[in-house]
Amino acid sequence: MSDFALDDPSFYEDFLVEAQEHFEQIEANFLALEEAPGDLDLLNAIFRSVHTIKGAAGFLGLQKVQSVAHVGENVLDDLRKSRMELSDRVMELLFETVDMLKVLVDDVRIQVRKQGEPEDPDPSELIRALEALRKGEAAAATAKAAALTGELHLPAALAGVEEAGRKAAAAALAEGKTVLGVQVELGSAIYGSAFNPISLFQLADLVGRLLHRQMVPRQPLVDLETFEPGSFHLDLVMLIEATEPMEEVRKVFGAVANATVTIHPLGLGAAAAGPEAAPAEDRRKTGRRASDDKGASDTIRVSQAKLEQFMNIVAELIISKTMISHLVERLTPLVSGQEAAGVAKELAHASVYLDHVSKEIQASVLGIRMVPVKTVFSKFPRMVRDLAKASGKKIDLQMTGEETEIDKSIIEELGDPMIHLIRNSADHGIESPEARLKAGKAETGTVVLRARHEGDSVVVEIEDDGKGIDPSIIRAKAVEKGLISQDRADQMSDDEAVDLIFLPGFSTAAKVTDISGRGVGMDVVRSNVRKLNGRVGVRSAVGKGSIFTIRLPLTLAIIDALLVKSGGQVFALPGTAVEETLIVPADRVSHLTRRLAIDLRGEVLGVARLRTLLRSEQGDLASEETDGLSVVVVSSAGRRMGIIVDTFVRRQEIVIKPLAPYLASLPGISGASIMGDGGVVLILDPAELLQLAVQEAV
Repeated sequence: MSDFALDDPSFYEDFLVEAQEHFEQIEANFLALEEAPGDLDLLNAIFRSVHTIKGAAGFLGLQKVQSVAHVGENVLDDLRKSRMELSDRVMELLFETVDMLKVLVDDVRIQVRKQGEPEDPDPSELIRALEALRKGEAAAATAKAAALTGELHLPAALAGVEEAGRKAAAAALAEGKTVLGVQVELGSAIYGSAFNPISLFQLADLVGRLLHRQMVPRQPLVDLETFEPGSFHLDLVMLIEATEPMEEVRKVFGAVANATVTIHPLGLGAAAAGPEAAPAEDRRKTGRRASDDKGASDTIRVSQAKLEQFMNIVAELIISKTMISHLVERLTPLVSGQEAAGVAKELAHASVYLDHVSKEIQASVLGIRMVPVKTVFSKFPRMVRDLAKASGKKIDLQMTGEETEIDKSIIEELGDPMIHLIRNSADHGIESPEARLKAGKAETGTVVLRARHEGDSVVVEIEDDGKGIDPSIIRAKAVEKGLISQDRADQMSDDEAVDLIFLPGFSTAAKVTDISGRGVGMDVVRSNVRKLNGRVGVRSAVGKGSIFTIRLPLTLAIIDALLVKSGGQVFALPGTAVEETLIVPADRVSHLTRRLAIDLRGEVLGVARLRTLLRSEQGDLASEETDGLSVVVVSSAGRRMGIIVDTFVRRQEIVIKPLAPYLASLPGISGASIMGDGGVVLILDPAELLQLAVQEAV
């Protein structure tokens, strides 16, 4: 890794993870800062994040990252010390700074992992803009400082500071620097220890520049009658030009045992800080060890590769467990004799125990892989802000259920579909402020992101209160583009018509904007969600808005499935899609146009034969057994249908294995699994089966 200062890649991997966490915090705080420009806590939090990135980049020899972070840190420092006002121009440059840092850090990722080509942007123009901004604001701040009247005011505890120290502090304050007076009251426990109190002066170098130091008599002065030789009667006093935030100053001086440290922010004239001006939290007892302030961390970082390896081992364990259970089932009826029967019984007990332990291991590893969806949601406030500015709209983004957990491998693939959906909601869902007011709505549109658990699935919804999707327009566009016939369009329900937006190449946009067009990329959304063994659907009301719903399994590796047999072959249906199973007499099946249907408790439910949908065997209902049809009721994206199979086998946990490339295009199939007898079963895709049934009826 000759491009880097350090040879150990783990240093850079840790930096990449931490930098991403800081970026998410910075953007969230930036958005909050726009709503509360004077919030010093937010500014301090942003400053700390950028400062941390700068420090780590410097340690790793990442000069571009360090340079951009340094100038951004300077702007933030000016803001938090009131040397600069938070204008729109300042905010835009700060956002550009974070964007540049993201690209530069991503270049580090590309080079470390040797994946792709880095962008290698030139940040010099951005740095010049930030420096020019600072110079303009600094001139105003210097003029303001020059207008201050009066001399340096010190609190009573620092009244004994010499004139040289006062002048040094006043000069630094006139230049807009932060100056702190640090008073250290030493405790008698220091006597007899190896600690040298004078070494405290060296701590100033860790948080800034030492302007002045001296010993000051403690007030009130003692006389010979009250003098205690075991006590200190002089305090250490330092005047420091601080370059680190107050939290860092507290942390450094908080490491001193057997002493009380008081920190006094100093100022000139009307801005002077007396004893009462020092915040209560700036005075702290430090008689305990520094390690007491640092809670022991109970978390460790584990690489994604190691988690994947662990999950693969657990998956193989599940397959082995299934094989043993299968052997026990075959062995039990074959044994004869009391001793053999006893061994078979013990083997059955061992199989049950193995099943119990393997489930606990499975639950444990799944829990380790679970992460909250806020890792995805946190990207969207910034995106919606930029979309609103670009389109001249007012959009309020609301998020609920951010703590809902889902498998990390799914989280990483969920971002792109959500970006498509949110872009469409912002561009073609939410109307302009003028159009909304004309329609009797609030001029600010609302986009809501929700996440929740439903059984062993995670449901993510993107809802907007925009103009909705008009099914009549969808039908007309689909016919115009030759996607469906006019007869088919006339027969479609409104829900079926709206669902056409997911067809490849479908769009109602009169022109493609820089943001999106309603329908552009929707086929990509459905395709990406299906790759995750999930499904996506939409509900819409004209003039009221739309709700896009993504339903995903908690994990991609192991699922609960219903095994069914059709055409002499066993298939697996994901349990999340199965609503119920039933036996239906053949004479209860009716024909609706070209589709088959049954009466399910008063509801007309379309049905299709599995082997017909899969083209594995042609046949009709006349050849079915007279004792009834085995029907599985499945649902996907709010649509339901019945699938006719030869027989039900059982419910079972299965391990999902990807299909070979030459099998990946099989219609209605999403994956495969290995059974207890070593055989392979294909996993059905309910959403695609529904689509195949619709095409069959056209």
